[in-house]
Amino acid sequence: MSNPKETEKHHNCPQCGDRLSIFFKYSKLIKCQSCNSSIFLEDESVKLIGESSVLSSEPSLIQLYQRFKLQGKTFIPLGKIRYDYGRGFWEEWFLNDERNKEFWLSIDEGDFVLEEKNKLSLPFKDFSKFTVGSRHGKYIVTEKGEGTCIGFDGELAEEIKMGEKHQYIHLSQGGGNLVTLELTKTSSQTFKGKWIDPLDIEVLN
Repeated sequence: MSNPKETEKHHNCPQCGDRLSIFFKYSKLIKCQSCNSSIFLEDESVKLIGESSVLSSEPSLIQLYQRFKLQGKTFIPLGKIRYDYGRGFWEEWFLNDERNKEFWLSIDEGDFVLEEKNKLSLPFKDFSKFTVGSRHGKYIVTEKGEGTCIGFDGELAEEIKMGEKHQYIHLSQGGGNLVTLELTKTSSQTFKGKWIDPLDIEVLN
């Protein structure tokens, strides 16, 4: 496995005392690999916020800290979040490219979507008014659902909460282009990206 260079930021887990290996200098949340504690990273200190769920190991093309190439770019997976939606789960992988730009790779039952945060100004805000198949300007709603955060691994650039409900809406622009709206009790975000073919992913040693 090819690992990225660890940052100069050094902390120890406040629960077990083991060293926290941090690879992304802007990380706000990290899982201790020794005791599974969820650790919130502040500027010069760390804070224990609970024990993270131990995620069952599932076969996956993507692995933490193992670089891969896609669409001419090299990405490094730094963390992942798993969401349960009743009949199964999907995973959101937090990625950095070679320029430290942040991306998210969503994997659900073999479907892969690569997206990045977008400040797209949309003329609609009320999630309850969206229905699958409805058109909103140049966008068509292709999926609407809700998941519950059941755990994370690695490190993330923002704090998440176990058990938090996560609403999402996928809107298609055509040509494989996708806009995703995400809503929790405390925040809403917009992402823009494309469906991708997993066969285009080249795992690097």
